[in-house]
Amino acid sequence: MLTSEGEDRRVEPQVNALLKLLVEHAGTTLSRDTINAHIWSDRVVGDDALRATIRKLRDALGDSAKAPRYIRTDPLKGYTLIASVSTKRAATQESTLLQRYRWPFAFAGLAVLAGVVTLAAFTFAAHTDSPPKIELLTRMSGSEVSPDYSPAGNRLVFSHRANKDDYLQLYVKDLQTRQVQRLTWEPVDYASALWSPDGKQIVYSRSSGEELQHFLAAFDPDQGIVHEQPLLVDADNKRYLLAWSRDGKCIYFKDNADPALPFGISKLDLDSGKLITVTAPSVRGRGDFFARESASGKMLALLREVERGKQELLIMDIGTGSLLHTRILLQPADRFAWADDDASLVLSNFSGEMQEFDLQSNQLTIRTALDGGINDIFFHCGDQCLFMRQHNGNFLDLQEQPNPFEHRPLMASRILDLPGAEDFPVFHRDEAGIYFVARDNTGTSVRYMDKLGEARVLFNLPAGAELGSLQLDAKGEHLAGLLEGRVFLFNLARGEFVYLTSGADLAGFPHWSRDGSGLMFSKTERGNPTIYRYSLASDTLEPVVQDYIAIVEIDPENCIQVDARNNAWLVTRNKHPELLATITSTSPNRWQVRGDWLYFTVHEGNLAVMQRVNFKTGSRERRELARNRFRLNFDLNAHGDRALFVKSLLAESNLVKVTW
Repeated sequence: MLTSEGEDRRVEPQVNALLKLLVEHAGTTLSRDTINAHIWSDRVVGDDALRATIRKLRDALGDSAKAPRYIRTDPLKGYTLIASVSTKRAATQESTLLQRYRWPFAFAGLAVLAGVVTLAAFTFAAHTDSPPKIELLTRMSGSEVSPDYSPAGNRLVFSHRANKDDYLQLYVKDLQTRQVQRLTWEPVDYASALWSPDGKQIVYSRSSGEELQHFLAAFDPDQGIVHEQPLLVDADNKRYLLAWSRDGKCIYFKDNADPALPFGISKLDLDSGKLITVTAPSVRGRGDFFARESASGKMLALLREVERGKQELLIMDIGTGSLLHTRILLQPADRFAWADDDASLVLSNFSGEMQEFDLQSNQLTIRTALDGGINDIFFHCGDQCLFMRQHNGNFLDLQEQPNPFEHRPLMASRILDLPGAEDFPVFHRDEAGIYFVARDNTGTSVRYMDKLGEARVLFNLPAGAELGSLQLDAKGEHLAGLLEGRVFLFNLARGEFVYLTSGADLAGFPHWSRDGSGLMFSKTERGNPTIYRYSLASDTLEPVVQDYIAIVEIDPENCIQVDARNNAWLVTRNKHPELLATITSTSPNRWQVRGDWLYFTVHEGNLAVMQRVNFKTGSRERRELARNRFRLNFDLNAHGDRALFVKSLLAESNLVKVTW
C-alpha cells in the first residue's frame, strides 16, 4: 500500500517490491538485471514483465514516462528514482518479528520493511461529490436483489422476497407506467435476471437445493415470461450468469467455484450453442468474478481478484483480444457500470465505496462513499446519475443456541439483537463474553460484549478492509486472524495490535496451537505452501510441514491437516494420512474440532448446513441450519454443547436512482 495524507492506495507485491528497491537506491540508476534479480529471484521473466511493473508503479504514482516526476527511464541502462525521499523509522527497537510489523493498518507494504516512505509531492486524485439526491425506483416491503435495467424497454427486473425464508421470485417494473408485475410463482429461487440489449428477452437462474438451471425466454408485457428454453443443459459444471453481449448473440457466465482453481469467464454463443472460454486466469486469488461489455460492445471489462485482498480492473479489446487497461483497485469492488459513451465506468462495493475509471486519462479516482446503505451499482443512467440498491444495514445478527447435533430442547441462551451487522462470533473462554466483528454507521470494529450485554470496541478496522477470520487462544489472552491477507495478533491485556506477515506474503488462515503458545499458518513460497509456527514466547517463526495450508492439533499424536484443495486429513504419527472430508473454507470460523468430531459448515443450494465427521469411527452427520443464510461463520464452546452462529436477517431494501 502507498499512503499519502491519510489515504491508502493498494499496489501488487511486485510493484511494492520495486518501489522499495528504488527508494533504497534513490538517485541511482538500477539495471534491468538488478531489478529482476531482486523482484523475481525465483524465476526467469522477460522485459515485458518488468515494463508492466514499471507502468503499474507509474500509474499508482500518477507519473508519466514522457515527463517523469518520480521514475526516469535511462535508455540501455535502467531506471532511476528521481524524487526526493525521506524515511521515518520506529522510535523504539523491539523483538525481531514484532518490531518489523508494528504499524497498524497503514503502509502495509513499505512500512513493514523500511519504515514509512514519503515521496515528495505524491498525491492521487479523489473525486468529491456533493450530497446526492435519492429517488426510490421500487418501494416494496421486503428485499429487492440482483436488479437489472433495460433502457430499451425502460423496465427493471429484479428478485424479491417479503420475508427472510421466502423464495426469491422475479418481478418487473415499468418505469413509465410504474406498474409492477410478479413473473414467477414456484417454491424455488429465481435470481440473476438480465435483459437482452433490445429489452425483448431475459435470461435468469432457477435454483432448488443443489440444482441450478439457466433459462432464456421472451418477455411479453401482458403475459410475462414466454417461450422459455433452458441453457447449458449438457454443461459438466455449474456456471453463474453474468451479462449479455451488446449484440445480443452471447451470454457471459462465471465458472463454478473450485478451491484449487480461480474463477474464469466463458460465453455461450446462442446460435451455435458453443461455450467459449474468455478468461482462465492463473492467479492466487479467486479470479474473475464480474464482467460487462461496454455500451458499444467493443470492450469487455472484468474484475479479478489476483490474491486475497487485492483486486484488479482489466479492460480488453473484444475484436483483437488485446489488453487495453489494467489497474489495481484502490478499494474493493463487487460490480461496476459503464457510461454510455464508453469513456468511463463506476465501480462500487457493498459498503457504499465507489471508484471511477476514466479510459482516456487512464485515471482511477475515489468517489465520495455513499451513506444510508446505498451500494451495488447496476446502471449508469447519465452524467452524475446511477441506479443502485439501498438497504437498512441491519442484515446480520448473532445467534446463541445448542449445538445442532445435541438434543437440548431446554437451554437458556442470550438474545443477541444488536444494531448494525455482526459477524465472526467467538466465545470467551469463560463463556460469559463474546468477541465479534460489528459494522454500523460508525465503521467496522472488533468488539467484546460482556455477560451484562455491554459491548466495547477493542480495535477499529480500516474502511473497506477485508477480515477473513477471528480466533481466540486457549488462554483467552490473544485474538488472531487474517486481515487484508495478513496474519495479525492482538494482545487483549495491552490492547496492542501487530502484524505477523507482510503484504507481500501469501498467508493462510491462522490456527492456534492447543495450549495457545503458538500460532500456525501457511505461507506460499515459490508456488508451494508451508505451514509455519509462530512462538509467542520467542517471537520466532519455524517451518512445521510442507504442502498443507492449515493445521489443527488434536492431541500430541494426532492433528488435522488441510491441503490446497481443502481436503481435511487425519494425520497420526507413524501412520498414513486418512481423508476425513472436503471443507469449503479453511477459516477457523468455518471448521473446528470438538471432542472426536470435525465440524464444518457448507451451503447446499440456499440451505445453510452443518456437517460433522467422527475421526475415530468415520461416521458422518448433517444438520440443516436455515434457509437463505449467506454467512456460515460459527463457534462452539469448549465443551461443544453450545454454539454461536451468524443469522441472516431480511434487510429492507429498495432500488434507487442517485443523482448529484
